[in-house]
Amino acid sequence: MTRIDTQGWKGALVTVTVVGACCIQLSTANAAAAKPPPPAPPAAAACQACHGSKGEGMVEGDRPRIAGQAAYYLDKQLRDFASGSRQSAIMSPIAKTLSDADRAKIVVYFASLPMPAALASTAPTTAQVSFGRQLAFEGAEAKHVQACDNCHGPEGSGVTFSGPALAGQLAPYLAAQLKSWQQGSRRNDAGSLMSSVAVRLDDADIAAVTSYYASLGK
Repeated sequence: MTRIDTQGWKGALVTVTVVGACCIQLSTANAAAAKPPPPAPPAAAACQACHGSKGEGMVEGDRPRIAGQAAYYLDKQLRDFASGSRQSAIMSPIAKTLSDADRAKIVVYFASLPMPAALASTAPTTAQVSFGRQLAFEGAEAKHVQACDNCHGPEGSGVTFSGPALAGQLAPYLAAQLKSWQQGSRRNDAGSLMSSVAVRLDDADIAAVTSYYASLGK
């Protein structure tokens, strides 16, 4: 995989584009936090059963946070679950029952919710968090792994049309997804970008970077 070059005007353009997109998403999240969330649409009840009443996620079962994620990302995942592009024995049957109108209401609702505080989970070591931050911020040049923040935004804040927010997400869930990319059981990314990154990570890398992102927002 070609590593993103952050030198020169091309690198500057990438940085400006990513930061600009992130500022838009962060501004949206701040605006959502400033006013009461809208009522949940009836179709969201199935989502709330596993992801929490406000989309905060659940430690039990490693159910991910969906509150504050970009509507575009949530919509794509539901469509992929319904089509089989992304496999899940739990999510696929639910996604298939949603009409286009219900799906649109669901994703707009959860995207409008403020990002909750990170859920408590197993505390990582200081060394893990430090190494994880390095992978997130700088990548691993020797392994030809670009920085996670290049696509997922500063400190995993998310980029609407690039990568979902990772900050405050459960470490076991993030680790399971990276393993799925590695093993080829998840393949619903554009250009196989995530797969090409995940196969270059070892278990220590995965433990460190997922612990780092999980530690944010606490």
